[in-house]
Amino acid sequence: MLTPALGLCVMASSVTIAHAQSTVGGNDGATSLAPNAADGKPSRERAPAGLDDIVVTARRKTETLTSVPASITAYSSDFIKKQNIQTFADYATKIPNLTFQYGQGSDASSVGFVGGRQTTIRGVAGANTTAYYINDTPVPASISPQTLDLDRIEVLKGPQGTLFGASSMGGNLRFITREPSLGANSYTAQIQGGGTKGGGFDFDGGARAGLVLVPDRMSLDLAGGYMRESGFITRRFPNGNGGLTSQSGQGRSDTYSASATLRVKLAERLEMSLGALGQITDLHGFPAAYVPLPGYKPLSYTLDRDRDVQEYSRDRWGLASLVLKYSGDGFAVTSSTSYFARRTEEEEDVTEGNNRYIETVLGVDAGHPALPTLNIALDRRFTQENRLSFDEGALLPHLSGIIGTFYQHRFNSFAQPALFVPELQAAGLTPPYITEQTFPTHEDNFALFGELYYEAVPRLTLTLGLRKYWIRQTADAAISKGIFNSPDGDLSPARQSRQTGIVPKFVLSYKLPNDGTLYVSAAKGFRVGGSQGRLPDFCQGDLAGIGRNQDDTQSYKSDTLWNYEIGAKSRLARGRLSVAAAAFQIDWSNIQQQVVLPTCTFSFIANAGRARIRGGELEMSGRPIAGVPFTIQLGLGYTDGRLLHPGLIAQDPNTRLVQTPEWTGSISGNYEHPLSGDVKFFISADYSYTGPVKVANSAGGFLRRQPLNFVNGNFGLRFGASQIMIYGKNLLDKRLNLGDLYSSGIERSEILSDGSVQRLPRGAVSRPRQIGIQYRVDF
Repeated sequence: MLTPALGLCVMASSVTIAHAQSTVGGNDGATSLAPNAADGKPSRERAPAGLDDIVVTARRKTETLTSVPASITAYSSDFIKKQNIQTFADYATKIPNLTFQYGQGSDASSVGFVGGRQTTIRGVAGANTTAYYINDTPVPASISPQTLDLDRIEVLKGPQGTLFGASSMGGNLRFITREPSLGANSYTAQIQGGGTKGGGFDFDGGARAGLVLVPDRMSLDLAGGYMRESGFITRRFPNGNGGLTSQSGQGRSDTYSASATLRVKLAERLEMSLGALGQITDLHGFPAAYVPLPGYKPLSYTLDRDRDVQEYSRDRWGLASLVLKYSGDGFAVTSSTSYFARRTEEEEDVTEGNNRYIETVLGVDAGHPALPTLNIALDRRFTQENRLSFDEGALLPHLSGIIGTFYQHRFNSFAQPALFVPELQAAGLTPPYITEQTFPTHEDNFALFGELYYEAVPRLTLTLGLRKYWIRQTADAAISKGIFNSPDGDLSPARQSRQTGIVPKFVLSYKLPNDGTLYVSAAKGFRVGGSQGRLPDFCQGDLAGIGRNQDDTQSYKSDTLWNYEIGAKSRLARGRLSVAAAAFQIDWSNIQQQVVLPTCTFSFIANAGRARIRGGELEMSGRPIAGVPFTIQLGLGYTDGRLLHPGLIAQDPNTRLVQTPEWTGSISGNYEHPLSGDVKFFISADYSYTGPVKVANSAGGFLRRQPLNFVNGNFGLRFGASQIMIYGKNLLDKRLNLGDLYSSGIERSEILSDGSVQRLPRGAVSRPRQIGIQYRVDF
C-alpha cells in the first residue's frame, strides 16, 4: 500500500519528481524547489515555463534531475497516487530495462516465495546485483515497503559502487520516506475495496498524520495501514473417501504496515530525525500455479496435490534509524545509524517430489506420507554511515564533493528444523525426517568513499569517485541431517574469507544552456563473494561431471563489471517536456553463476564465464500540448546481453543472457477536466511491457518465459480535499508466469504419455483482473 503523503509530479526523463506543492506539468513561471548546495535543503527559485523543477538524491544530496549525469527513473508520491501503485509489480513493471524473477532470490534463502524475488537492471542478472535501500539503509532485495509515508521511489541504473557499495552492479532501487514538515499539520486517509476475478474481497485502508509539535522546532509523522489481497488459487487433494477436497482462497495476503518519524531542530543548524517503520505480511498459501512444460505458462489456477498440506508464509521486518544533520557555511555533515531485523517463516509442500525419490531412489515404500518442509530465515543489519559534503569553493575554487565512511555488520541464518514423520520411522528410515540444518553467517563491511566534482571550464565538470572496501565473512560450522544425508549427517566446517578492493568512477559532464546535460561515464561495480552449504552426497555424480566436488563448491569470490555510458538530458516544447536518453556497454567477468545440478536438482554458486551487455534507455514526461491538462510518461529500454564465455552452465557462447528481456517499455497518461466549481474529473491509464526472457531449467537447459503485458486504469472525481476513484488492474486478465519457485526439497515430476518423466515447475503468477473503488481525503 504505497499510499502517498503529499506531492504532485510526473515521472521523468529518467525521472521526474516535482515538489509537494507543485502542479503536474507546472504553470508558466511556477515556483519550484531546487537544491541549496551542500546542505541538501531545497530553496525557492523560478522554474522554466511549463515544467516545475525536479529534485532527486541520487548522489546523496538534493539536486535537480537535469544536473545529475546518470540515468535515473523515479516515482513521486503523486505519481504513485494517480496510477494507484500499491504492490511491487505495480511499479517494477513500469521501469525501462528492469525486470524481476521469482525463484532465484538474494536473501538468506533462495527457495520458496518470500526471499525468492530477484531484480535485474540492464541485464545484470543474478542474486545481489541490484541493491535495495530504505533511505540510507541497505535492506534485502525482496523488501517492498507499503508505508503511507513513502515520498518517492528512485531507480539508479548502472553500477553505483562508489556511493552505495557492493550489490549495486546493475543499479539501486531506493525507497525514500517523507520528511516531516516543521511548518504545517497535514492529514491523509484512504480506504478502498474491490474484488479479484476468481478470488474474493480486496481491501486497503490507512491513514497518515503530520503533526507540528513545536512550530519550526519539532514535528512528528505517523502512518499505519492494512491491506488484504484475496486468494485466487484453489488447492485440491484426496479426502480419503475416494473423492477430492478443494480449498479455495490460496495466495491470500494480509499486510500490516506502520511508520513514525520524529524531526527535531536541535539548534539553528543541527537537526535530528528519529524513525521507525515495520511491516508484517502473512500469506495463506502462495500465489503460484503449475506452469507445465513445454509451454511454461499457467493453464489453471487449481493445484492438484497428493496430500493436505497448507502452505503459508510469515514475514516480519522492522527498521529503526537515527539521522543527524549539521549545515555549515558551505558544507554539511550527515550521520546515519540504523538497525534492520527480519524474520521469515515459510512452510512448503514437497510431498510429491520427495516421496518419488524415497520410492524410486531409496527403494522404500513409506506409504506416500505428507512431507512439508519449514524454512526459517533471519536477517539482522547494523549500519552506520557518516558523510561530509562541501560546496564549490569551500576548499578550492571550482571544486565540490562528498566523502564518507560506511560500516555494516550483518547476521544471516537459514534453518530447516526437523519435522518428525511417523511413516518414515515405520518404514525404517533414520532419522525419521526430511532435513534438519542451520547455516549462520556473519559479515563485516567497512568502506571509505568519496566523489569530487571539478568544473575545469565553465559548464564542463569532471567527476572522480572512489570506494575502498574491506569485507570479512564468517560461516559457522553446520551439520545437515535427514534421510537424504549420510547416517551421521554432513558437516559443513566453519569458514572465513576476507575481501578488499577499490571501486572507481569517472564522469565528464557538460551543462547545456537550456538546463540540459550531456555526459560520458565509466564506472566499476562488484558484488561480494561468500560461502554456501555443503551439497549432499547424492550430488557427487553431478559435480564430478563438471569437474567439481563437495569441498570446492562451498565458497565463491566477488565478480566485477565495467559500465561505459553516454547520455543526454534536456527540456523541449518550451519546458513542458523532459527528455533523457542513455546508451551503455557493460563488460562483466568472473560471473557468479548459479549452477543447477541436473540429477540431484540442487544448485550452487561458482565463478565462471564472461558477458557483454549493450543497450539504451529513452524516457520522456510532461505536458505535450500547451494549455491542456494532459500529462504523459513514456519509458523505453533495450538490452542485448550476451554470454561470451559460458563457464559452468550449459549455454552456447554468444547467446542471450538469462533473465534479460530485449525490450521493456511503459506508457502512462493522466487527464483532468474541471466540471463545476472545485469538482474535477480525472482519468489515468498505463500499459507496461516486458519481453520474453530465457530462464534456467533445473534439468540443465533453458526455458522461455512469456512476455509480461499489464494494462491498468482508473477514473474518478476530485472535489475539495476529497477524491473518489474507480480502478482496475490487469484489465486484460492476463495469466502470466513471474518465475518458477525453486523447491526446498526434491522437485515434483510428471509422467508423460510415453512413460518419460519431466519436472513440473510451479511459478509465481500474476493476479487476475481486479476492480474496485477508492475514497481518499487530504486535509
